[in-house]
Amino acid sequence: MSEAGFTMTTDPLAAWLARHYAVLPKKSAALRVITSRENGAMYSNSLREVLRSAYGVDVGAYSYGSLLTPGSADRHTTIGRYVSIGPNVRRFGASHPMDHLSLHPIWYNPRLSYVDAGADVERTPCEIADEAWLGANVIIVPGCRRIGVGAVVSAGAVVTKDVPDFAVVGGSPAKLIKMRLEEPVRQALLKERPWDLDPAEADALLKEIAKRFDAPNLHSGR
Repeated sequence: MSEAGFTMTTDPLAAWLARHYAVLPKKSAALRVITSRENGAMYSNSLREVLRSAYGVDVGAYSYGSLLTPGSADRHTTIGRYVSIGPNVRRFGASHPMDHLSLHPIWYNPRLSYVDAGADVERTPCEIADEAWLGANVIIVPGCRRIGVGAVVSAGAVVTKDVPDFAVVGGSPAKLIKMRLEEPVRQALLKERPWDLDPAEADALLKEIAKRFDAPNLHSGR
């Protein structure tokens, strides 16, 4: 891919489809066109507009993976920049009300047209912060409000509570396995925030940080 191909992209047709997505009869086909014309989900600005406006999911630049598939993440999900998401990851913002007489959603979900909006269950927000990595088949349940910067969630984990910055967690329920990187390196990253930059600038800053700690193996960019 050329240097230009490593940037976020907006194609006129894709942008038009995103603006009219709500009334399009063939939404899956529209999404395929959008992503193909904008170099894939990782670089597609129009896909991000669809996710934000139609599904209540905000996705930062250069993030990719299964949570960018409509329906995989509940509303009020915020995904940061450069987030890596494996296949079949789900984020649930609500659960069935266990203190009700019936657990069936017809009694609490207004979209099923039987109850009004006031009967709906609480739908919690969740932030998946910059540079996080979620392995395959991770499930995030309503008790988790934040997965931290640079955190790693191992494949198959069920995340029931917040995950600290740079933590590696796994299991069901997910528990701390270890912390990534040494504390001075973590603090340097949090202070200088290379994930706020586009790839070329981020690459240069990551190289500089690795050099500062005399650890070239910390970064393998261009």
